[in-house]
Amino acid sequence: MVDKETTEFSRGSFKEKILRQLEENAAKQAETKFPDPEDFERPSRSDSEEPERKIEPRKVDLEPFKLPVFDFPAADENEEEPFVENENLPEEGDSLRQNLDGVVSEEIQSQDIPPQFSRSEPKVQDEKIEQEQFLEKKESEKMVKHQPSRRTNSPSKKTSLSKKNKNKNKNKKKKKVTAGKIIAVIVVLLVLVVGGTGWYGYNFVKSGIQPLDSKNATAKSINIPAGSSSKQIGEILQRQSIIKNGMVFQYYTKFKNYSEFKSGYYNLAPNMSLSTIASKLEEGGTEKPVAPTLGKILVPEGYTLTQIAKAVTVNSGSNEKNAKTPFSEADFMKTVQDPTFIAKMVKAYPKLFASLPTKDSGIKYQLEGYLFPATYDYTKSSTVESVIENMIQAANTQLTPYYDTIAQKNLTVNEVLSLAALVEKEANNDDDRRNVAGTFYNRMNAGMTLGSNLSILYAEGKLGEKTSLSEDANIDTNLDSPYNLYANTGFGPGPVDSPSLSSIKAVLDPAQNDYFYFVADVTTGKVYFAKNLDEQNANVQKYVNDKISS
Repeated sequence: MVDKETTEFSRGSFKEKILRQLEENAAKQAETKFPDPEDFERPSRSDSEEPERKIEPRKVDLEPFKLPVFDFPAADENEEEPFVENENLPEEGDSLRQNLDGVVSEEIQSQDIPPQFSRSEPKVQDEKIEQEQFLEKKESEKMVKHQPSRRTNSPSKKTSLSKKNKNKNKNKKKKKVTAGKIIAVIVVLLVLVVGGTGWYGYNFVKSGIQPLDSKNATAKSINIPAGSSSKQIGEILQRQSIIKNGMVFQYYTKFKNYSEFKSGYYNLAPNMSLSTIASKLEEGGTEKPVAPTLGKILVPEGYTLTQIAKAVTVNSGSNEKNAKTPFSEADFMKTVQDPTFIAKMVKAYPKLFASLPTKDSGIKYQLEGYLFPATYDYTKSSTVESVIENMIQAANTQLTPYYDTIAQKNLTVNEVLSLAALVEKEANNDDDRRNVAGTFYNRMNAGMTLGSNLSILYAEGKLGEKTSLSEDANIDTNLDSPYNLYANTGFGPGPVDSPSLSSIKAVLDPAQNDYFYFVADVTTGKVYFAKNLDEQNANVQKYVNDKISS
């Protein structure tokens, strides 16, 4: 509804408005045609009303102007008549004024609005308010007739909107899923590429570090020019089929801090590792090519000549099992006992063999103990004699710094080697070696025999062989042999094995102690020393006899 304050009006005002419009229309028509004044009657007005108009109203056909038809309920009989202005107007049965009065009165009664108005208000304002009310009613009717129901149409709109939103959400979800899949595929590809590259790089480096051919020990003479960088050396080694990859060699030597490589000729084989090759390059090569090695011979410390004879038949430089050298055990033993060969060696190394025992001195082998334990290379041109000479030359090289010391101590090379050979078998570390050497000196200085079981085992041909604890303990101390150091004083006729440089040093610099006896635990090898025989017997019972019987 429209606010009452703006829609209140009276029957008189509305009627006057309609009449005023009709009169104005009639006045316009009268300007062209002036009817006779007697044809019209003008109703009388009271003195309080407006003065009569000179122009008489005429009957006008109002069909073009159609008023809205309202179906209002009939007014109650008891209802008081509303206040009507201009009561002095004449009543006409079928006149237009009466019809208008009836229409206006019915409309006002149906709205149940009190007839309040003020004559003091301008008429123009009343007309505007009434026109606005009339237009608002017409528009409201149209809206009621033509406006679709919100209840019926809103679900369809919501449905369409929800469908659109769903479609949009689906499209967004599809786009998100598609983008996620693309990102996942890219991530997976990157991971695979990085992992594959890392795996390839790892295998590439790992493969490059390994020897080119672990089964090929055939050495080649490789010349490294002066001023060659690690990159150039790697290229040379790769070109000569010594290593797999020169670039790996370059980065490997830098990573391992191999730097001071020397020029010269090197005998290198495909079975060598990068670290072995780099170490050789730091040691330096030869000015002239040397025949490449075919293999290696290993002579462990404390080996006897018969054990060395077996060792020269084994190629220790090969990864193949039971790899053999071109030398035989028989040829080796024949050569080391050959007087001509021995004389040749004595002449070549006079200081080393200055005290060499004669063959008729009761020794077993003249060259026993004079072949230094080490690893030796052999070449295509190597012979048994050259291999043995290399071992003798190594012994001479190791002893050269000590020849003066040996002379100052009033010792001979043969005595030093003989005592060092016993120390080698009796002790397991440098401290024990010096104490054992000191004990031997104490016994000899006291006029006692050395009392070593090792010399008797050597005389029996059992030293270096697998023997039981019982055999080692129950030796024949009454054996008739110059090697029986229970019966014979001194150092013995000669060495019983090839001693290490550590044992030789222990003999030249023994520990100062008060021991006269020692015994080794038959199970652990630990040496226990004693100052008198009672302590020695207790140690023998505890560390030898009790363990043998158990």
